[in-house]
Amino acid sequence: MWTEPAELFLAANSARAIAESAVRGGFRVQILDAFCDQDTQGLGSCTRVPMIGWGLDPVQLSAAIERLATGPSPVGLVYGAGLESSPDLLSALPEPVRLLGNAPAVLALLADPVRLFALLTQRAIPHPQTRLDPPPAGDASPWLLKECGGSGGLGVRLWRDGDPRPRGPHYFQQQLAGELMSVLFIADGTRLEVIGFNRLLVADGGVQRPFLYGGAIGQATIADPLRQAVIGWAESLVEALGLRGLNNLDFILHQGRVYLLELNARPSATMSLYEGQCAEGWISRHVRACLGTLPAESWAPPAGICGQRLVYAPADLRIPMDLVWPAWCRDRSPAGTLVPRGAPLCTVLADGPAAGSVESLLAVRAQRMLDLIGEHETHE
Repeated sequence: MWTEPAELFLAANSARAIAESAVRGGFRVQILDAFCDQDTQGLGSCTRVPMIGWGLDPVQLSAAIERLATGPSPVGLVYGAGLESSPDLLSALPEPVRLLGNAPAVLALLADPVRLFALLTQRAIPHPQTRLDPPPAGDASPWLLKECGGSGGLGVRLWRDGDPRPRGPHYFQQQLAGELMSVLFIADGTRLEVIGFNRLLVADGGVQRPFLYGGAIGQATIADPLRQAVIGWAESLVEALGLRGLNNLDFILHQGRVYLLELNARPSATMSLYEGQCAEGWISRHVRACLGTLPAESWAPPAGICGQRLVYAPADLRIPMDLVWPAWCRDRSPAGTLVPRGAPLCTVLADGPAAGSVESLLAVRAQRMLDLIGEHETHE
């Protein structure tokens, strides 16, 4: 039987949150991500891997893993957002690296809209109307074009008649108006435990990226019948796919009903909203669940509501050399870094007794970060 390793390779577009949790659990970490920001570098050895499209460059990521996997001791690989299009890479990990996450076959299915929506239909999981060909010209309903393999709202845009179609796998989905939500859960291949429901925030990334992940607020309230319906979807997908570790379902509350939008079969950003209730960190429990042991310990919701908001650069910005980052910031780029317009600048955090006050504080702090950088630029 493969035992829990002492060292983890952590691969994601931005692996900071996963790394923070893993270090809390006592793991040594080797981090592979696209940013290697200050916070990430402070957690362990960090290797920068460029992005291609919506995820990490699989060729360079594979080479980096090969280069790092030189010791005799077993190493686990935990992946986050950015490997959705790389199931082949995860199928060919070198010794002594073992995958600690959902199987490559699960990612391959999620990247195939024909198989994915056939599964949802078979399992009677409601979802917005979806099709592989463009909707008929003149259809009055709003439609989205979604490219497979994206995450965080990347590769999602409004569809208009006559727009060019991408070369890669994609599908069209009817756009529903409503509240965007998610549920975070942990599973061992057969059973699951719900960690929390969340309300999702959307950042306006312009015409090309209008549905960027903008953050989330934890402990979202939802009517119990709808809550139980969503938990039932999760249970059905665990049964169908053998899901392991931390997983996340995105869904929308539309006209009193819930519709599934996406299964993120890996640790999601919302994990950070519940780190305070897990002394050893959720990645430690993720590792154990992937090895077949669903944690038996119960956990209570945190005393306050936690929220996070991504701040995107409104223009090309250079991080000032003398910038003092507030304590409520994460994903801090090193001084002198040029952050292109539309790229993530940082993440701001807040907590409080009520969701409304947390969301308001996040907005204030996001604007404060833009003002701080603007003030420094003005005086340069």
